[in-house]
Amino acid sequence: MDIDQARFDTELRKRSKSSVGWTLVRFLSDQVLSFIVFVMLARLLSRAEVGAFAVVAVTSEAFRIISTAGLLQTVARRRELTPAFLDTIYRSQQAFSLLSCGAIILLSRPIAELMGAPGIALPLAVQSLVLPLASFGVTHMALRLREFGHRTTALRSVVGGVIGGGAAVLAAFYGLGLWALVIQRLVTEAVGVVLSRQSYDWTPGWRFEWPILRGNLMLNASLIYVQLIFLATVRVQEMAIGAGIGLAAVGVYRTAWRTVELIARGAIQPFTTVATQTLARVKDDTVELARAYRWMIGRAAAISFPALVGFGALAPIAVPFVFGAKWADAGALAQIFAFMALPFTLNFFASPSLSALGAGRSLIMLSTAQLVLGIVLTLLSLPYGLFAVAISYVARAYVTLPLQVWLLHRISGIGPGTTLAAVRAPLAASTIMGVALFVGLRALEAAGISKFLTLATLVPLGVALYAAVLLAVGPEWRTMILDRAYRLRKARI
Repeated sequence: MDIDQARFDTELRKRSKSSVGWTLVRFLSDQVLSFIVFVMLARLLSRAEVGAFAVVAVTSEAFRIISTAGLLQTVARRRELTPAFLDTIYRSQQAFSLLSCGAIILLSRPIAELMGAPGIALPLAVQSLVLPLASFGVTHMALRLREFGHRTTALRSVVGGVIGGGAAVLAAFYGLGLWALVIQRLVTEAVGVVLSRQSYDWTPGWRFEWPILRGNLMLNASLIYVQLIFLATVRVQEMAIGAGIGLAAVGVYRTAWRTVELIARGAIQPFTTVATQTLARVKDDTVELARAYRWMIGRAAAISFPALVGFGALAPIAVPFVFGAKWADAGALAQIFAFMALPFTLNFFASPSLSALGAGRSLIMLSTAQLVLGIVLTLLSLPYGLFAVAISYVARAYVTLPLQVWLLHRISGIGPGTTLAAVRAPLAASTIMGVALFVGLRALEAAGISKFLTLATLVPLGVALYAAVLLAVGPEWRTMILDRAYRLRKARI
């Protein structure tokens, strides 16, 4: 199982495009399903119940990172996979998952008391069972992804999302409250394990070797640290809000952030998921590395910028229209988070890019700076309420963005000019579209037009305006569209 060396403009480009395509299908379907389920649960559950689950989820996610110990990423990076290596990774990940599950069970009551919500202790303990359950399938999926098998992950995500989401909605309908979300996680993970093990023909053994584990743990220490810090950077606001304001406020904050996150992940993560495998293969060729990076971040920006900016412009009426009137504050918060379009997209590529280049220290420096500044700004803004906390989060992202760009330049030689050239046209087109939507929304609201008609009018206009401006200001995009049109016409002939 050797990793072939390839240039990005030949076979690797084709494999990357195919994988991005299937990953895009996966994430779009996943995000659509997640969005539908989230909307239904938001209407069925109270703001406090949604806030309570946010606390449960961040705890589980932190221990999930610890339980994997960065071991699965080694499957993608390692040039040759031996039976002893795979068995060591698989068994070690199982052991770490069991230990993490036990730790959550022991900490569930203290965490619940810290949040002033004793009722979340048992759901938190039960949801920890997701970790050992997941350990039975993650190595199989890592092996499948190593071979660019992203078509399989798309099927796994869709099936798991439908079954898990259906179970959650049914549980919420029958009044199970917070438990509906716990049931969703357990059912989704169980389905995922079954499909993951069927996706790759490999039977785990017991050829465990301590030197292999020790070497990989040392290699992955920085990655584990970065993942934990990134999670803390994103979710520390929710924990602070829960302890300082209350779980209902966490529910509002989480709903706003989750809505923006669903859009961003659906647009960006298909590219970042493939980025680690792609960039790792061209990391020794600076020209090909820059070309691959620009190709990926440019395509991601072309989707994520208009999605986030467009949603932000319409969020004050879109969120309460979709989720219900009780989430009106979440709509205003979502508008603030939409300003994250630029740093959101670039930050999603920071970890896979620097990781593929072996720049562990740079990742640690970047993630630590983001967390420290985020905590300081959160604590300073917390007394002024939810909106102040949201503004502080966006401010932190822009303040640390120059550091991220500089580190990438220092490690890879990819300068700010390359990044700017990749995102310049989508950024300009999105900005013009956003301003137009903002003005149009105010005009239609003043005219007394209903929310439904306003959204039905402005969404297609925004899409058309963005596409027109992008083609007008982006010669690369004009060339690509004309080339594809020519190929389609030639194929029909």
